[in-house]
Amino acid sequence: MFTHLKGFYGVFILVTHMRSYCCWSVNNFLMTGPKAYLIYSSSVAAGAQSGIEECKYQFAWDRWNCPERALQLSTHSSLRSANRETAFVHAISSAGVMYTLTRNCSLGDFDNCGCDDTRNGQRGGHGWLWGGCSDNVGFGEAISKQFVDALETGQDARAAMNLHNNEAGRKAVKGTMQRTCKCHGVSGSCTTQTCWLQLPEFREVGNYLKEKYHRALKVDLLQGAGNSAASRGAISETFNAISRKELVHLEDSPDYCLENRTLGLPGMEGRECVRKGKNLSKWEKRSCRRLCGDCGLAVEERKAELVSSCNCKFHWCCAVKCEQCRKTVTKYYCARKGGAAAVQVQKARGNESPASRRKNLRLRKKH
Repeated sequence: MFTHLKGFYGVFILVTHMRSYCCWSVNNFLMTGPKAYLIYSSSVAAGAQSGIEECKYQFAWDRWNCPERALQLSTHSSLRSANRETAFVHAISSAGVMYTLTRNCSLGDFDNCGCDDTRNGQRGGHGWLWGGCSDNVGFGEAISKQFVDALETGQDARAAMNLHNNEAGRKAVKGTMQRTCKCHGVSGSCTTQTCWLQLPEFREVGNYLKEKYHRALKVDLLQGAGNSAASRGAISETFNAISRKELVHLEDSPDYCLENRTLGLPGMEGRECVRKGKNLSKWEKRSCRRLCGDCGLAVEERKAELVSSCNCKFHWCCAVKCEQCRKTVTKYYCARKGGAAAVQVQKARGNESPASRRKNLRLRKKH
């Protein structure tokens, strides 16, 4: 499998001398692992970028909106928590890498890989047989696992969580594969069908994982569980009992409504929402309530120069870089209600539970 090394040595030297800006890279792996993996490096980079783009799409109108700083896949990065958002980042990144490797395999980009025809000719169900050119998810899964999982070098709960979510991302690709069939028979009849499996649009994988994100499971481990043999055994047993299709997290998410400089959270003040527009989803139509109203902020309409990150690209190797786009438009933003008094209310909200906050909002609306 791992042949065709000629022509990649120059790339290998370049990669090993490039500075690592974040931990989502195969830099260290390439330095120590089989050099033949350089064959797949461009597909891995493209897959990582597709994961980034899908994350930003899925969370565009959520309080947490997949900021660039969240895209580091380090096990012990001080910038990231072990919450459900981290779980999604690992899953969608892993899925993106597997998806792209699988697609490029079926397109013939790799000399040692092609369609999956291992089941061709076998009966798949009533009235149909396996045939055609199925996308080779087995290949994509194996190679992506070697790249992505190699980033996890620890054996603690955090590493176990990341590996579990990496696998959930790969399961999402396999779980959203679509069966496509072609009829065979005299005069256009469909006496029998030949069927094969195809990758869906990557958006389908993103939608699938967003649903898993909402139902992510919190894993409770004994405080202080470390790297002893007993602790590692307990951690492994705990995670093995959970379906590999589910996202898992160790910590609760912070209150994204509030600014928290320690955690690097900007809060919702100044955040854009949408009220008008064609073909808006229910989630988009409710964005002003979710981002502003439910966070104790008003909605302000104003002409503004919109500055946003766009055209984000994964640069080999190892950084996510985005351009800055500017456009003067009428937009809706979350803004403080009434100056200093509102500031005190906003600070006081930090001591409220989510249930108390919703109750207080309902009381304010009644009055």
